[in-house]
Amino acid sequence: MSAPLYEALSVLSQKNTVRFHMPGHKGQAVLPDFSPILPLDFTEIYETGNLYTGEGPIRLAEEQAARFYHAADCHFLTGGSSQGIHTMLYAAAGAGSSVLFDRNCHKSCAHAAAMLDLTPTFVFPSVLEPYGIPGLLDPADIETTLAKNPAIKTVLITSPNYYGVCQDIPAIAEICHAHGAKLLVDAAHGAHFPAVGLASPTEQGADLAALSAHKTLYALGQAALLLSNGTVDGEKLREGAALFGTSSPSYAILASLDLARDALEQDDSYQQTAQAVHALRMRLKETKFMPLCFDALDPCRLTVSTAGTNLTGDALSDLLYERFQIACEMSDARNIVCIVTPADLPHNLAALEDALVILSNQAQSAPLPPPLPPLPNPHPVLSVRDAMLGSAHEIALSDATAGMICARPVTPYPPGVPVLWCGEEITAQHIVFLTNQCYNTVSRIFFARSVTFEQMQTAKGGLSHENAARNHQL
Repeated sequence: MSAPLYEALSVLSQKNTVRFHMPGHKGQAVLPDFSPILPLDFTEIYETGNLYTGEGPIRLAEEQAARFYHAADCHFLTGGSSQGIHTMLYAAAGAGSSVLFDRNCHKSCAHAAAMLDLTPTFVFPSVLEPYGIPGLLDPADIETTLAKNPAIKTVLITSPNYYGVCQDIPAIAEICHAHGAKLLVDAAHGAHFPAVGLASPTEQGADLAALSAHKTLYALGQAALLLSNGTVDGEKLREGAALFGTSSPSYAILASLDLARDALEQDDSYQQTAQAVHALRMRLKETKFMPLCFDALDPCRLTVSTAGTNLTGDALSDLLYERFQIACEMSDARNIVCIVTPADLPHNLAALEDALVILSNQAQSAPLPPPLPPLPNPHPVLSVRDAMLGSAHEIALSDATAGMICARPVTPYPPGVPVLWCGEEITAQHIVFLTNQCYNTVSRIFFARSVTFEQMQTAKGGLSHENAARNHQL
């Protein structure tokens, strides 16, 4: 084992130090179910190091993680990839700047835009049919947008996305750097990639990347990593992490990050998992369901479509849980998504396969659904900051009318991707899409209460995005 933070905390927990400091449990077994964890849960005292100043065993653990991910540097986070996204945008873009976002980005990007007063422009991924899910970005779209908007010096994309689709990071990074822009990657679902022979985003050319170790590794909830290739000031990154994180980070979460990275280096269990998922995909291709098989795909992510059957993805997820006690990560109108790791014992994967085969045999064939209707081009009326932080009113979606201005991200969750960003005009097409098409879990929305006639006229005259002339799909 080589986990310097965990080892230091273990030694410290055996010293029987009298703890007149937080946390309140003082390392004692006062919560029986948590008794193995509590002795390691310290705060910033002698010998523990400090997360936000980069010292002690925490720093040693970060350096080991950087080496494993072939990054110039690594910062531990205890606020998930959301904290990482906020920190990346703070350090690389800065307040008041313009940023090019993958429209498939997580809602934490909208929150960062409000806090930092960022002006978003968007590029849209293609749609993979009949799955109806976001696919690949066209690097040419990024090239065109950056050429038309020289003020944009920061680009943020999602790779892999919730369904497992990976972007062409090397090509996108080359374009960004040619225009003097930094490339940031929300790789929340890709922390396991080195263990299956795939390069990390920074190894592929990204400047910064946020990885959620709790999503696909063995780390505790909220554990995340921020990777850097050294082109963004490290002190600015620590400053941002402290700004958007808690001043009392959990040492148990930090230790789990250290242990999770160490576990990746111990054996080839993730490669075996990838092989098992591939075999399961091949088996499911013989059923009525359609597993996502795609060249640029996370080998440990299982996305299965019900398109062409009388079941929705949501219905399949419900049946798996109600009849077989199998809980999927997420579902939507056409798909289920399962996150698979070495912690999924072989008999669990066998149970999933058996259940899907049974339900496929019981499902009826049906015509493939038509392609998803395109969303209208985003039409910003207010800044993200003014819309999110300003006065707003909540109403039922059924009471929404075209012309209202969205005041909070309209974000079916999962996957946590906004259909509407704050400050964008709500159109009749949005209302139909949210009500009837794909995301039918949104029942209430917030709209801005104080939008002046002058603001509306200004927006209609010149605030549309550079790519508004194109008819994009989400």
